[in-house]
Amino acid sequence: MKTYGSEPGAPEPVQVGISEFVVKGRKSADTLKSYGLGSCLAVALYDPDSGVGGLAHVMLPDGDAADGADTQPGKYADTAIRAMLRRMVEKGAAYTSVEAKIAGGSDMFQFESFGEGVGKRNVIAAKEELEKLGVPIIAEDVGGQRGRTVEFDVTTGILHVRTADGDRGEKEL
Repeated sequence: MKTYGSEPGAPEPVQVGISEFVVKGRKSADTLKSYGLGSCLAVALYDPDSGVGGLAHVMLPDGDAADGADTQPGKYADTAIRAMLRRMVEKGAAYTSVEAKIAGGSDMFQFESFGEGVGKRNVIAAKEELEKLGVPIIAEDVGGQRGRTVEFDVTTGILHVRTADGDRGEKEL
């Protein structure tokens, strides 16, 4: 008998840490979870036809080999999206069916010397990369000044977003 929620024996979500991404198929019945998104951005990619999906916890907007993007592609919006999409296709996703949902990218701290906030730059970089690759963004919850935690259900493609703001609570994308 399967159990869910907080019941004994409930499956634990797969944690996706900062600068990481995870790709799973529908049959895995896994939930992918990222905690504490401040300026970081969660990028969820999903192919509804094959049921293959992935979640990235992006830390910075863009990288190159000198920044370690080759060894840690999940750290940067551009390289994480490309690597995750490639892995999804390897697992059976159809490139032309993949959709995106993004959450996070808050600007929780204001630093004049850094110019535009990292959160906003993460959102812009992800949107530009997704557009370049022809992947439509079908839902987003970005910006603001609150942290977020996300759970991505690979069996349904639903991204649950919970904010640290009691007024907004939780929403489904």
